[in-house]
Amino acid sequence: MVQTRLVFILHGLRCPRSLPDRLLQRFAAHYQVDIHITTSAVSAEDMALQAVAQGCDYLIAVGGDGTIHEVINGVMRADAAARERVAVGALPFGTGNDFVRSLGVNDSLEQLEQLIASQRVRRIDLGRLSLRGEAGERVIWFGNIASLGISSAIVEQVRRLPGWLPASVAFYLSILLTLLRYRPRRMQLTLEGGEVISGDFLSLCVANGRYFGSGLGIAPMARLDDGLLEVVMIKRGGGLDFLRHLPSLRKAQPVLDERVRYLSVRSLRIEGQACPLEVDGELAGYAPVHIEVLPQALRCLSALGPQGVAH
Repeated sequence: MVQTRLVFILHGLRCPRSLPDRLLQRFAAHYQVDIHITTSAVSAEDMALQAVAQGCDYLIAVGGDGTIHEVINGVMRADAAARERVAVGALPFGTGNDFVRSLGVNDSLEQLEQLIASQRVRRIDLGRLSLRGEAGERVIWFGNIASLGISSAIVEQVRRLPGWLPASVAFYLSILLTLLRYRPRRMQLTLEGGEVISGDFLSLCVANGRYFGSGLGIAPMARLDDGLLEVVMIKRGGGLDFLRHLPSLRKAQPVLDERVRYLSVRSLRIEGQACPLEVDGELAGYAPVHIEVLPQALRCLSALGPQGVAH
């Protein structure tokens, strides 16, 4: 009898040293288990591609949003037939852990075991982002959120801080520094129907999932499986204005402010001068960028069913 194959891809710095042994103790009796530990910022993507090509059944990203992002991009590099066999899961050990909030999963090995045993797999949409660079078009997939404005400025600030700072300290210090000095950037959106929206934006998010910034519900209407992306535009104001919206954002409620607008789209193009872009918490490049949704693109372990309803 062929055993179900589980492949775990662990972030080399984020995960506890005891975790590989715990995973083997928990799963090796009933499954074929392979464990890979990342050694660089992009190694998870290559590991994921190889695991899918070799026919794994469940591919579990163990780390933060960045690790999950890399694993998803590795899976999407595989051919369509191979992708149909694998289901991607997540065991969060990062700082923000925002994407998993929309899946209803946590860092419990017991929950992960139950999800696998009961085959709690659902299809979710992915965002497909196209950037132009010196080497031509570059495609990046995202499960959660792509954004420009204050959020990408925070990610830039994190990179400028000393590497010896703990990740959580660096993240919250970067938020504070960015809020104090950030100013809106001029951007232009062209929607799929031809409508053009221009303005000075404090934040511009294109969301598949609801949360970013360590639990801020920036896109309260976003769903992982509705075939749409939610666009959240926050115009004008300064970084400190962002603080006034925090109570609503923490509750994943729409912000009642004339400067905030929500749209649901299948595709759009964003242009802007020197506007950095972050994707699932990682800097990806600069506008201009074209973003579209690919419905039902990924089979994913989830504690929540269609439209985010608990199983």
